[in-house]
Amino acid sequence: MKTDHLLYFLLLSLCCGFIAGPVHSQTVPVSSPYFKQTYYTNPDGGTLSYQIMIPEGLRVDRKYPLVLVLHGRGGKSVAADILAKDSMRAEFPCFVIAPVSGTKAVWANPKSWTSPSAKWLDKSERLPDVIALIEGMIQSSPIDPDRIYVTGQSMGGIGTFGIIQQRPDLFAAAVPLCGGWDPNTAATFKDVPLWIFHGAKDRVIRPERSQVMVEALKAAGSEVVKYTEHPEAGHNILRLSYGEPALWEWMFKQKKTPVKKDVLPDDATAQAEMMEKWMQFMTPGPEHQVLMKRVGKWNIDLQSWMDPDSPPQKNVLKCEYKPVLGNRYLSQQIMPMDFNGMPFEAHGFIGFDTIKNIYVSSWIDTFGTGIATGTGTRTENVINWKWIQTDPATGTSFATRAVEELISDDEFKFTIYLTLPDGREFINMTQHARRSPENE
Repeated sequence: MKTDHLLYFLLLSLCCGFIAGPVHSQTVPVSSPYFKQTYYTNPDGGTLSYQIMIPEGLRVDRKYPLVLVLHGRGGKSVAADILAKDSMRAEFPCFVIAPVSGTKAVWANPKSWTSPSAKWLDKSERLPDVIALIEGMIQSSPIDPDRIYVTGQSMGGIGTFGIIQQRPDLFAAAVPLCGGWDPNTAATFKDVPLWIFHGAKDRVIRPERSQVMVEALKAAGSEVVKYTEHPEAGHNILRLSYGEPALWEWMFKQKKTPVKKDVLPDDATAQAEMMEKWMQFMTPGPEHQVLMKRVGKWNIDLQSWMDPDSPPQKNVLKCEYKPVLGNRYLSQQIMPMDFNGMPFEAHGFIGFDTIKNIYVSSWIDTFGTGIATGTGTRTENVINWKWIQTDPATGTSFATRAVEELISDDEFKFTIYLTLPDGREFINMTQHARRSPENE
């Protein structure tokens, strides 16, 4: 049964950060037509090119293993091509991803390798993006989180060790070929089943790199490490190792140890507790009633100071609050106006998170393109706020403190504080709001 193309691209679009498209200026690691080229975009805007193959006869009501294949410096992912054979797809249906490091990066760098021959590893590392890619796929695709495997050769073998050191909880098994790592870190991933391969005559990455890892893992108490050394082989052991059926049979049998059932509540209790939490989360409470008292039009006397010694700049703002989504939130709008010679308008939302027991807010205005977010806690008639926003001069986020005094149902005062480089705090802005006569 061939996979429907529409379902294929639907799965791609469901994965967080996945956008189907061409791979630019990158080596294509897999030649099989079953693989499709795409890329992952990280929160910083950087991209990780990769190829993906979905299982033969994919069913969305079933969970499948995921195999991560890390290529070597030559750029080819032989393991991925082998898994794409029709016989392998029939016997081991699984997702396979083959990312591309790019020529200016490596998967990982074992910092303990200090010999001149290891200088090529002194480049940026791509494992954080690979991990984020996998985590996104787990959330959006029918992947069994207990059957995620990683393998790679040469630079990819190094990356295989590196990724299970960083996230031993993520992988059910690892197969590094002609690689190696820092033996001092072995205890970190001693419980991850490993089958390590190396060529006895390897002169690119000497077999001692794998041998010391096996010794370190056993010394750390590992009972799940296997080692195969091909006596007549050099660095290229790819087809020799990946062509062994026993390897794949062993790998796909590995599964992370599930959490013991006796430490979890029974399914009915867990479902009831979950539904109770959801009902609590979606139901407005007393704090929302406090917010709804603000519905209407307001006049705000605003004063702002650029520094402690400057005179205040004064403006009058007109603001309107409206209830939205069944009184769960307040919509706030500062009406269009002239603000010190510049056009100004602002919008915001205010709510109360009934699970976290905090006020939450957001703010956008015509003086920026970012979104400021705030959280606050109330004591009697005072809400203490913490706001996070972007500093346009540095491009970094910074926090400010604000105090909101609830004077009456028709009056409140909002004071924003900034911190000077020497640690002193000063008042940056006050907003004294009074309910507008227009409401009458």
